[in-house]
Amino acid sequence: MTTTLIWGKQVVTRITGTSSAEVITDGAVVQRDGEIIEIGSYRDMRAKYEVDEEIGGSNQVVIPGLINAHHHVGLTPFQLGALDAPLETWIISRWAMRDVDPYLDTLYCAIQMIESGITTVMHNHMAARLPADVGLFDAASQIVDAYEDSGMRVAFSLSHRDQNHLVYEDDEKFLATLPSELASGVRDHINARPITLEDYLTANAELLDKKQSDRTNIFISPHNVHWCSDDMLRAMSDFARRNNTGLHIHLQETIYQKMYGSRHWSKTPLGHLLELGVLGPEVSCAHGVWLTESDVDILAETGTAICHNPSSNLRLKSGVAPINRLMDRNVTVAIGIDEAGINDDNDIIQEMRLAQKIHREPGISSRSPTSHQVFELNTVNGSKITFFEDQIGTLEPGKRADLVLINMDRIEEPYLHPDTDIVDALVFRGKGLDVDTVIVDGEALLRNKVFERLDKADVIARFKDSLARPLTEREISRGALSKQLMPSIEKWFSAWPLETGDPHYTYNLAD
Repeated sequence: MTTTLIWGKQVVTRITGTSSAEVITDGAVVQRDGEIIEIGSYRDMRAKYEVDEEIGGSNQVVIPGLINAHHHVGLTPFQLGALDAPLETWIISRWAMRDVDPYLDTLYCAIQMIESGITTVMHNHMAARLPADVGLFDAASQIVDAYEDSGMRVAFSLSHRDQNHLVYEDDEKFLATLPSELASGVRDHINARPITLEDYLTANAELLDKKQSDRTNIFISPHNVHWCSDDMLRAMSDFARRNNTGLHIHLQETIYQKMYGSRHWSKTPLGHLLELGVLGPEVSCAHGVWLTESDVDILAETGTAICHNPSSNLRLKSGVAPINRLMDRNVTVAIGIDEAGINDDNDIIQEMRLAQKIHREPGISSRSPTSHQVFELNTVNGSKITFFEDQIGTLEPGKRADLVLINMDRIEEPYLHPDTDIVDALVFRGKGLDVDTVIVDGEALLRNKVFERLDKADVIARFKDSLARPLTEREISRGALSKQLMPSIEKWFSAWPLETGDPHYTYNLAD
């Protein structure tokens, strides 16, 4: 058995209130074979246990592993050629993105996440974007295998859809408005990899059987309410409940998606999910920017969770989710990077800071999240959403040893008031570059900024080599098709007058 003592100038074990945490000064965590055995002062733990190694330093702080609660891919759409744009047009511009090796892309992504202190991720991957020349299970397995090889925990889901691939109406109805040659090319593109619901569920059943493990949870994922028929939504919800797995779905990310609900069901998309019986504690919804007050009630009453993606929502002009209102109602909220972090670097610590700042409503007594609340969203709440709640999220005996050691030199340089709360210091001034060591299940994946399992230089070299080839004819034609189609997409959505109403937040007033 391997026993390790992980120590630092402070050990943050858990959040205890809106502005408080349990912190052990000159503390240490003892783990044996991946399980936390005891936590206490460094002096006491060192005297009590014979250990195989010590990890830590007097300039470091030990925290629970951070959790990225909603994510998609490694190389960002911007890196692959799709500039930031409103979601509805951005989706079409993504057709121009080049194909990437899913295994290497995920491994590259895992490297970035580990370096920023992420030990667990909710990875949601579009089934239609997997390589078409490989079976669905085998293609999805490449992504899970990459996470297994990295050592990270992952809640993995394949997202799937069966309608409204172009705009928010029937595909054939919209295609009928296009010139015949363009319509034919677009039809071929959206049908390039046909995946039936039966094929999708069969692949997920196989993933559950062969890929579920101590560090991997398999989820089911209807892509979004308006992109899935009622039959698909019910079938996926039934699959999740029969197999005791989670269901992860995008929800009301943009105003157009909220308006789709008004036009088609005379209620919000979330209200429609409630009507179908889809909601519950096993369900997590990404974004939730355009939630109504009644939606907040529904989330609170059903125990359904929200994955907040502040950077992505700003980059794609989606807006600001009403997180203060959700927290007031004790809705479970976690934070995700969603492949579109503010700096394209998968830095979850900076994502925490952005999440805190954009919800600071004007006014002396106005509601705003504290550093401690945001920290809890990225630890405890992330563990709930990824179904690892009993194992991670806090540091306590009996839980798994998922820990991060943060070097405080840059954060404190040249001066930081000695009374500054450590959680405030991390959220206000921390960055991924301050992460020194990352441990998952007692195993050091990153030690002193050096990877133990992976050869970072080799992974990046292999990835760069795979991307050095010229664009294929398929990629070139896909990009040209996207440009041809874009004016029709923009025209269609421009014809929708935007709904108005009272905002959740008031940032400025016009006379």
